Amino acid sequence: MSTVIHLKIPDGWEEMDQPQQFSDAWKGKHGTEVPVPRIFQSQAKLTALVGREPYAEDDWRWHISLRYGDPGVDGRIPSWEEMVNTAHELRPGVPFVVGIPPRSWWMSVHPHVLHMVETKDEAMIENWRRNAQGHRPT
Repeated sequence: MSTVIHLKIPDGWEEMDQPQQFSDAWKGKHGTEVPVPRIFQSQAKLTALVGREPYAEDDWRWHISLRYGDPGVDGRIPSWEEMVNTAHELRPGVPFVVGIPPRSWWMSVHPHVLHMVETKDEAMIENWRRNAQGHRPT
């Protein structure tokens, strides 16, 4: 599977350079097989890390980590609307879920960051299609 990530950057978002420390830490943890997520900032003060990650053998999924504001200054958990808009703007057409695992499985040590992961749950996707209200496709 190709690990090249192609994204069209939508209006209102700007791709940021990856800090060397972040890139080095990512490669130290994941090696070079998993590309370092790309970093985007919106005019609305959102920062999104967008990448494809392996969840099982031959099963790569989109993952968006999202936060609002500057940590320690005006950071907060993104609103539902901010999460929805981010997913639709940065990865249109990809069905995402926001996981809520048992607390004993929590992994993120970053305050104010929420995660969206591509779902491939066919039953869930079919249910969403069946109940669609006919909004403009994304």
